[in-house]
Amino acid sequence: MTINTEIAVVGAGAAGLAAARELRLLGVPHIVLEAKPVIGGRTVCDEATFGFPYDLGGFWISNDGDNFLLEAARNLGFDTSDQTFPGPEMPMLLGERWETQDENSARLAFNDAAMTAIGSFDPSAPDRSIAEVAGTTSSWFPILASWIAMLNGLPMERTSAVDQANLLHGETVHQVREGMGRLMQAWADVSDVMVNTPVRALDWNDRGIELDLGHDVVAAKAVILTASVGVLASDTIHYASPMPSRTREALACLPMGVVNRIAIQFDDDVFGETCPPTFGRFVSEDDHIYIMTRLVGENVALGYVGNKLALNLEQQSDDVAVELLCDALALGIGADVRDRVIASLCTRWGSDPWTLGSYAAAETGGAWARAALQEPWGNRLFLAGEATSLTQFSLVHGAASEGMRVARAASSVL
Repeated sequence: MTINTEIAVVGAGAAGLAAARELRLLGVPHIVLEAKPVIGGRTVCDEATFGFPYDLGGFWISNDGDNFLLEAARNLGFDTSDQTFPGPEMPMLLGERWETQDENSARLAFNDAAMTAIGSFDPSAPDRSIAEVAGTTSSWFPILASWIAMLNGLPMERTSAVDQANLLHGETVHQVREGMGRLMQAWADVSDVMVNTPVRALDWNDRGIELDLGHDVVAAKAVILTASVGVLASDTIHYASPMPSRTREALACLPMGVVNRIAIQFDDDVFGETCPPTFGRFVSEDDHIYIMTRLVGENVALGYVGNKLALNLEQQSDDVAVELLCDALALGIGADVRDRVIASLCTRWGSDPWTLGSYAAAETGGAWARAALQEPWGNRLFLAGEATSLTQFSLVHGAASEGMRVARAASSVL
């Protein structure tokens, strides 16, 4: 069977939902195709494990001076009052002990100098890695590198300083107590998504594009493709006409970084009065974790890991990741609470076949690639997602903004 529409939106994550919302407001006929059984993409909630909406992916509303999602959340009655964030100023466990005050002062002084150098890097200058810009000779560099890897999913030695200088990320972040996934769905108000519907192949010509769904075919005048750059580069979707070479080159410069979360729920409040709301534990480059306690006011601890450690843990059972978090909590709380655990959940974004990572990080020399991905294919196929944002990449509102932008661009060619 052939399904005819004006615009087909592939993917129902933040970009796809935002594109569908914009198309509805513009009055453009469209359909939304989602490979997974649920919508949300990398902004999806698990509501069963802990008894409250727990975000598996997109988590914070950031850059609130220029973030429409904060106003949308408030208008929709979502609680965004919690601003807890595992920033570099959080206390650190160095192996088995808390850092001293002198160590804390020295570490933060290095962090401040390094982040200032990264933030003030001139995007018009020849590109360098953010490690080179920050300076790697300090004994505190490995801890900063582990924190940056938790944020970017790639090592500092590979990450573009130009790209990081372009990023607009506000000083304030807001957690969405009811879940970012819920917020995105409420804001987009998209109800007619075709789930469990992966696109197998795309073919296009001067008249339009055909999307092979297996048993059915969608014929559209334009397509908005919101698959992650990991999926685009993997050839999960077959292109009957070759992908533009500039797009292929851009994808090679924007690998998917991997950041994962380890969450543990306890039978009661085990954290005590002295446990900080956020802290980190650094043992080595292959053994570190950043922790939030009392997540959204619940008896849940959340651990963040990134880069190689995140990928290594994906290859092992959840018990290994949970043990990593429990080890750090035992030191941070001052008591072993393993027998108080009642539930746990570990993400594996690098192994998810429909994302193949957490978000796109530009390698050194690759900042140009984001703009290249904005270029339509044959004026019929448009890419959208956090990876195509020039200044708000890796952020939920960046992906949503791109979805809206591309919806308007695709509508103009009809």
